[in-house]
Amino acid sequence: MMKNLKTTWIYLCIATLALSSCSKDEQQLIPPEEVATLSFNMIIQDLTRQSLQRQSIADIPECSDDTPFFVEIILSQDGTDIVGSSEAPFRLDLASNQLFTQYAPELELVPGDYSLDHFSVHNAGGDLLWLAPKTGGAMALYSSDPLPIDIELKAGTKPYIDVPVLCYDNRDVNEYGYLFFELDAIPIIEYCFFANYCSDSGRHYPARYSIDVSINGISIYTDEINKTGINEQGDNFAEPLCIALPDLAAFDDDEEYIQYTITLLPWEGLYEIDEEMEISGSLSREDIMDLFDGEENVDYEHIYFNCEDSGEGNGEVPDELPDVSEAQFSNPTNITNPYYGPATGLIYEYVGFELEDGEVPDEPSEVIVIERRLETKVVMGINTIIQRDYVEEDGVIIEDTDDWLAQDDDGNLWYFGEDSKNFDDEGNFIDNEGSWEAGIDGALPGYWIPGNPEVGDLYYQEWYEGEAEDYAIVVALNETVTIEMGTFENVLVTQDVNPFEEGVYELKYYAPGIGLILEEKYEDDELVEIVYLAGIIVID
Repeated sequence: MMKNLKTTWIYLCIATLALSSCSKDEQQLIPPEEVATLSFNMIIQDLTRQSLQRQSIADIPECSDDTPFFVEIILSQDGTDIVGSSEAPFRLDLASNQLFTQYAPELELVPGDYSLDHFSVHNAGGDLLWLAPKTGGAMALYSSDPLPIDIELKAGTKPYIDVPVLCYDNRDVNEYGYLFFELDAIPIIEYCFFANYCSDSGRHYPARYSIDVSINGISIYTDEINKTGINEQGDNFAEPLCIALPDLAAFDDDEEYIQYTITLLPWEGLYEIDEEMEISGSLSREDIMDLFDGEENVDYEHIYFNCEDSGEGNGEVPDELPDVSEAQFSNPTNITNPYYGPATGLIYEYVGFELEDGEVPDEPSEVIVIERRLETKVVMGINTIIQRDYVEEDGVIIEDTDDWLAQDDDGNLWYFGEDSKNFDDEGNFIDNEGSWEAGIDGALPGYWIPGNPEVGDLYYQEWYEGEAEDYAIVVALNETVTIEMGTFENVLVTQDVNPFEEGVYELKYYAPGIGLILEEKYEDDELVEIVYLAGIIVID
């Protein structure tokens, strides 16, 4: 008779939970533009171990087939419990029959640094199913990230933080027994919406709106509202609203299993609406992936309320405007385009002269200073560098502008807008005329400088209908240009045109490795102004 051999097998089930933040209505007297909201999504994976001792897993619950129903957490900040406590961990329910947590206003938090000190998963009866091990415990060796987990929470961001949790399955099997585990992983993908509202007169506005999302009739988001407000310059702005959606392999790639409804909301001080406007749609896995190319490269779906030219921005977009949706921005602040300058740590100083009877005067009429700031700005979900240039007349700054630039993977340098401040000759602020931002009010980005220019190329540098529609034509690639600083070869020459200034154009000269070295302005083909690079300052 064969002897039965009994062996104890230990199975560690690791559940990975993603934390994401989405904008919410105002809670706890905190303005909505100053908070970030945490929510949880569960992704289950399995791992088998055979070499654990029973005493090492004394605090880890046995695995069961029960359905997870809620989680308990403790979040702290600077040693003080913020959400939940050791005496009463905070309960966060999962959506019905889903591995998504329901919305909880207690998780709308002021941006800052937090610590996740406790994390456990329970069934409907409150029994413990999974537990996150803590640093210093025996089971911490089997976790890729034991507690506490540091969380840096920023306003408007959507962080995804993995929390490994463990359980063990202590089963007796004979020598002929085998156990198999099927992985059930659910990727979570960020999907973003941006909306414009057009009045009956045709005026375009950035829109304030709410979003409801469901899967097969089960609601996963309700009344999510995008962030809106007024910036430091007094301009109204609206940000895209990004939500975390599950990439469910149970559905075909082109099967639309996610339903959404976007509702236009009034915006006090900007526009009023007479009747409710809603736009509904469905998304498939293909739709989600079309706008997602990694967490740093998320495009958005553009929604238009009451706009005749839906999908075409603010009016008819010219064919020569580069399509930013086709560009990839893996490292957008790493500017390698040879025709761009200054690099970080350098300041370019230009002098400008208004010609008098065709002659260059002895003294410049203006001084222009250009530098690349250390800060960056996110525009349309893309991180841009900030190039500051200011113009001085008689020692007084009359114009101070921040330009927002980013380079795509093909070397094209994109122009995403500018914040321009204008002053009188005594330095008193006048207005922000000339300011615009891509993605706001139908404005779209263009090329600052293309990556592979060819003679004859025509490209738009910006598109904000009726406000900013400049375009350029590549005139030459191998010019030799001499200015006071020296002689430069293989210079790129473009002819820049502002269609709102009839008969006016500029020739701009870009030296490889330096950037803009000379600018000539013409009116009715007569040279009226020149600006050239006079010095490069190295910042200590």
